[in-house]
Amino acid sequence: MGSGKGKERFNAIGDEMSSEFDPLTAALRQMHDSVANEPIPDDFLDLLDMIDAKMAASKKFE
Repeated sequence: MGSGKGKERFNAIGDEMSSEFDPLTAALRQMHDSVANEPIPDDFLDLLDMIDAKMAASKKFE
């Protein structure tokens, strides 16, 4: 498939990036954290409750 040159370059880039501040990585981490900390919308919680109720009802008939 390949000689491994691409992998060697990737490792070299990865090693280089880990020793320096990367603004792109920092921005992506900040965006992820802000999304992960958002509250779950009520509509989505209602949907999960409906799914749980249907699953519980189907288990009663088993």
